[in-house]
Amino acid sequence: MTRSTTLITPLTASQRRIGAHIVWGLSNSEIAGEEHLTLETVRSHISTMRLRLHCPPRASRAVLAHTLLRLKQVPPPELTLRHSFMPDTEGQRLIHALAEHSPRGDIARAAGIPTGALRTRTDVLVRQAGAANVPHLIGLAHTHGILGTDEPTTTPPPPNGPAGAAR
Repeated sequence: MTRSTTLITPLTASQRRIGAHIVWGLSNSEIAGEEHLTLETVRSHISTMRLRLHCPPRASRAVLAHTLLRLKQVPPPELTLRHSFMPDTEGQRLIHALAEHSPRGDIARAAGIPTGALRTRTDVLVRQAGAANVPHLIGLAHTHGILGTDEPTTTPPPPNGPAGAAR
């Protein structure tokens, strides 16, 4: 994902509430129930949020969560863990890749891991963080200072070669 230098249109209060639910890892159905909205209204708000934040329409929820947090449109989740979550270098690289890329191959290349290992390694990180899912992992990574407004971006995935070919 490339970062846009274009100014964003700030979110409405309703959109910020929905964005906070995304960062906490709630599904569209769960958000609709929490906010007493229809599923279509939630989808519409999310679509509008993507436009306002210049987040690609097909970007993953993790990328949307990172964009919401990076642009300070929603606060990061509060710490609910009794332990500190600090993944190793490989885990941090994977978190950055998940926050910035949507296609599995791009995530794997940016993280420097084989595509076939992506799901397993992502699931391990989600469990270690005590997260509900990947968008929640991204939110917790912001809370723990692993991701933030000044974090380095991952190197764009190379155009040729399968992920993890060097391993």
